[in-house]
This record gives sequence, C-alpha cells and structure tokens, in this order.
Amino acid sequence: MLHQAPLVWGEIAVENMDRAVEFYGKHFGVSFKREVMNDMEMAILETKDKEAASIGLVKHEMMKPSAHGSVLYLHLSETLSPLVESITQAGVKVLLPIMAIKEGECGFIALFEDSEGNTVGLWSKDK
Repeated sequence: MLHQAPLVWGEIAVENMDRAVEFYGKHFGVSFKREVMNDMEMAILETKDKEAASIGLVKHEMMKPSAHGSVLYLHLSETLSPLVESITQAGVKVLLPIMAIKEGECGFIALFEDSEGNTVGLWSKDK
C-alpha cells in the first residue's frame, strides 16, 4: 500500500490557450500562472498549497485534446449540484449528470466537455 497519494500532476491538452484559460476561469473561478518551458506553453493552476497535486493546461504538438483519453476529476466545489447547474446554464455540455459513487459513500461525480473538446470530471463529497 502506498504511503502517499499517487497523483502529483495532471495535464489537460489545449489547442487555444487563451480560450482554455478563459473557460476554466469563467466557469470555475480559478486562476493560472502562464509560462513557457522549452516549446511547451503552459498555464498552471494556482493553489494556496504549493505542495499539493495540481494541473496544468498544456499546448504542445505532442498533446492533442480528446474526448476519449484519460479523465482528470477536479474538486472545485464543496457541493456539486450548484456547480453543475451553473455550467449547464452557461451552455457547457454536460456529458454525465451528477452520479453517486457507491450511493454517495465515495462522493459524487459529473463529466463535462471543456472548451478544447476534452472530457473532464468533477468530484465532490456532497451532491
């Protein structure tokens, strides 16, 4: 058994960095620090805990947005219903409405399509 959480970093592929940063900022109230590493354009999610696992939006020729790849689940709200309702009203395509995991024992999830065509998940302990 691992002694720590295995996830340390996640990347979401983007075609248009400005559009992606605006999408996540507008719908989820998050901010990003933008930078370029070698030839990779990145926007790193800003968090108070610098040691916490995080994500970055990444634009690079090796990375292509996809609705059919790995799915990252983001914990961006204490309760999921208001957040999913808000993005639905804003016209964001919800792919999977809120669903309980083990009857809510392990929280709740929903899936949406981001501005780049990626399937991204939302998770919260409370519906």
